[in-house]
Amino acid sequence: MSVIKHKSRHSGPVVTISWNTQLDVRSRVDVGVGARRRLPAILGQMGAGKKVLMIAQPYMAAHWFSEIMSTLTSDEYQVSTLEVPDGEACKSTETLLRVWEDLQDRGFDRKDTVVALGGGAVSDLAGFVASTYLRGLNFVSIPTTLLAQVDAAIGGKTAINLPSGKNLAGTFYFPKAVLVDPEILSTLAPRQFVSGLSEMIKYALIEETVGLNTGYDPGPKPLLDLMEKNFNSAFAYDNPLLPGLISSCIKIKLSVVGKDPQELGLRRCLNLGHTIGHAVENVSQYKLTHGEAVSIGLAFALRASVLKKKIDKESLKRVEALLKKLGLPMAIPDDLPKDKLVKAIGFDKKRQGKSLKFILPHTRLGLVDFEANMPLSEVADML
Repeated sequence: MSVIKHKSRHSGPVVTISWNTQLDVRSRVDVGVGARRRLPAILGQMGAGKKVLMIAQPYMAAHWFSEIMSTLTSDEYQVSTLEVPDGEACKSTETLLRVWEDLQDRGFDRKDTVVALGGGAVSDLAGFVASTYLRGLNFVSIPTTLLAQVDAAIGGKTAINLPSGKNLAGTFYFPKAVLVDPEILSTLAPRQFVSGLSEMIKYALIEETVGLNTGYDPGPKPLLDLMEKNFNSAFAYDNPLLPGLISSCIKIKLSVVGKDPQELGLRRCLNLGHTIGHAVENVSQYKLTHGEAVSIGLAFALRASVLKKKIDKESLKRVEALLKKLGLPMAIPDDLPKDKLVKAIGFDKKRQGKSLKFILPHTRLGLVDFEANMPLSEVADML
């Protein structure tokens, strides 16, 4: 992948980021106001079949859904829709089976297309469906939450949940296109918007490591400095800095995925804060949002780094101050049983025997050690 640079502002027309991985998989991400309207043109460019299944959740704003549906004329495409449960509830084996059967009933073939219209859970489910039905349908994602726009819909990971943990069954399957339209965020609930900001802070904390290991160029203004200066309780979808920050987060993720598509090394850095975060989500029965759980995980990882003398206390205080400004949690809720948390952590995908590959900030903010090993017993003692 060629050098891709962070820019503090992103304005004007939609920007297309074309990229490929070491698996020789090509994809595209279109970022900017109006990107959602490119769906018909993209389907035509990729030679898609006539059938399109749009998977969405009940919370999806009706006017976005209607507008996107109206761009696909009946003369060109046979468009069907399938509503799935809200949030992580849609990533169940029951819902998965229902979607497979719907595709079968409608006679989908391998040239036809599954479109995800929703947040990260819909993207995870729809991607898993597309990757497994007939061993691969076309997949396009239109993420409607900030968290999905910067993370869940980017990078080719798909998954469903099992009772014992989040994302335990999944595939690597890259969408043909991701249409990231910041205007869609105007109808996003404030709590969900802040949840996405938490994931963006994660990118700021790995930015220098990504720059050292890929073609990503952080530029003169580190993301963390921009976030510390601009993030507060009033930061919203219409802030002029947001499109540029979204683009930079996407560029960071694509740079990492292009280098390590199957998470054999570097891609683990994208999991900063997620080992504890996923466990907290699972044990809370998803009453905490993903971003809230990641915020707790980020604070935990920084505290672990301070204890291990990998980073100084001032760095911890900086990040805690930023999370606090946004009203994000930093401590594991008292009502979550420790034994259940330990059990959930033990199911983490990065577990190797009795240890975990734990991503830890080191030296300074922006750098992480993605090869650190922590015994499960040590993690449990810190909870």
